[in-house]
Amino acid sequence: MDALNKLVNQKVIALIESDEKNYEIEGTVIGVDVNDFYFYEKGEPIFVTVSINPTDEIPDGIEDDEFHEIPLEKIRKA
Repeated sequence: MDALNKLVNQKVIALIESDEKNYEIEGTVIGVDVNDFYFYEKGEPIFVTVSINPTDEIPDGIEDDEFHEIPLEKIRKA
């Protein structure tokens, strides 16, 4: 978990899928969430998501809530 916390304050590029379009938005990671609720009980996968604060201009059609709970595989180093 400590390694995931190192993502906070890092600049990343997030792939946001909205209205059947893909947007690459640069931003700063403001939080990491590890959802392992069912991992121990049911053996389901652990979901790791990040929230970002966009540093680029936000295209029309993207809502603010789309910058929260972005799957880890949808970000890359800026």
